Amino acid sequence: MQSIKPIETDVVELSVSAWFYRNRTIAGFDNPARSLYVSIRELVENSLDASEEAGYLPDVSVTLSRTSKQSDSADLFSAGPEEFKLKVVDNGGGIPKDKVPKLIGKMLTGTKFMLRQNRGTFGLGGSLALLYGQVTTQKPIRILTALEGQDVQHELVMRLDIEKNKPRIIEEQTYSKNPSVHGTTVEFSLQGDWLRSKTRIADYFTQTSIIVPYADIEFKNPDGEKLTFHRIIETLPKQPKDMKPHPEGIDVEMLKQMIRKTSKRTLAKFFNRAFQRVGKTIAHAFLEYAGFDADTSPKTLNREELVELMNAMSSYDKFLPPSPKSLSPAGEDVIEAGLRRLEPEFVAVTTRSPSVYEGHPFIIETAIAYGGNLSPGISLFRFANRIPLLYDERSDVSSRVIRDLHLKHYDLKSEDPLVFLTHICSTKVPYKTVGKEFIGDVDAVRREVDLGFKECLRRISEGVRKKNRAKRKARRENKLQNYYEFLAETLSAATGRKITHTVLFEKER
Repeated sequence: MQSIKPIETDVVELSVSAWFYRNRTIAGFDNPARSLYVSIRELVENSLDASEEAGYLPDVSVTLSRTSKQSDSADLFSAGPEEFKLKVVDNGGGIPKDKVPKLIGKMLTGTKFMLRQNRGTFGLGGSLALLYGQVTTQKPIRILTALEGQDVQHELVMRLDIEKNKPRIIEEQTYSKNPSVHGTTVEFSLQGDWLRSKTRIADYFTQTSIIVPYADIEFKNPDGEKLTFHRIIETLPKQPKDMKPHPEGIDVEMLKQMIRKTSKRTLAKFFNRAFQRVGKTIAHAFLEYAGFDADTSPKTLNREELVELMNAMSSYDKFLPPSPKSLSPAGEDVIEAGLRRLEPEFVAVTTRSPSVYEGHPFIIETAIAYGGNLSPGISLFRFANRIPLLYDERSDVSSRVIRDLHLKHYDLKSEDPLVFLTHICSTKVPYKTVGKEFIGDVDAVRREVDLGFKECLRRISEGVRKKNRAKRKARRENKLQNYYEFLAETLSAATGRKITHTVLFEKER
């Protein structure tokens, strides 16, 4: 009998950066056009976060310049990827020199892995964009950082070691500066398809200026054009707070890790200290419901008991809802100011009360703009944690809600100039796919979006109906005016008497 030899294979261990490089499509780096857009978005979001967290009104400057020879063909379908240099400058708090390599050059290190609302779509910051730039151009990354109060700024030039997931510093320099200057500059080369991405990138900056009207944003593109959005308000949103997890928002593995790290000697004290909004009374009531002794040491629980405890947490309905302090909605004044950039006639904005999805709080903000300089037809702007969502619009829950609205009940038509806006802020946005470009049709979210839009429509309809009544009144008065003038002229011709006064109505001012 022939023996079967085992297949000899080498065991390969991938670093975090190597894994993300091989699977970069999940973060949107699936083609040169989208990669260029995502790279710009990631760095701009980092800059806005850096300024807001430091308490500064954001000033963000973005320059995208072509470094490879431009194709002679202007045909959209024959043009291919080119090489660009992307430079993003902000006025944030800056990064201490010793932390630059780790924060910028190492995957899964940063300040966004906390239980609070943040802009980071994947928590990777700009690291994946920098990684994409290096693997497509093999050129190093330049970082310039300046801290307020210091009279020097530091420049670092580095490469990313993909296999080891760590940066390699090539060059360091120090320059003198004014102590009042602060912020970070990131500059690197990457491949991209400008012709196919230019419209999407322009839309991104336009919509970003709507959700952050307190920012100065400038974008210089490879065609020599410049988009500038000046701030129109000077109020920063309230920063969200770091919160403990909610009992309904964890799983067995997370529970096991929390118990391993805790120093509390009883289950009652563990629940009281480890979770948000679980006081002593609720902790004891839950443990009694779950059938566990409140004085039991959490570290003595075996695997089966952990699963049993987790199942009890999932079925217990007396936990208080999560605290919304971990959220930072844009605010009605901010959204209205942003929409006023479009020069509409009417704007209505509403912020819904906090709701809960899978143990995570979320707040829905909706707005509708009507008339003025808006284009005819319905447009939709979608935001998640202040990030514009530009892909897969028709699959988004907001699009589905709009399709089910009966606009005629509000004296409106789908041909009217209407802009719908929805913003969800949450510690766990219910994205539907790994691409994270649209919000899933979750019942709790759909309900809040639907109620928000209907409230806005009622307010818009009041203005529209008032305007229509004024128009109808003006038409009636105009008809009467014409009739009386005709009657006066007829009588004047018949009697030979002159018309002394024909103005019967005055237009309303």
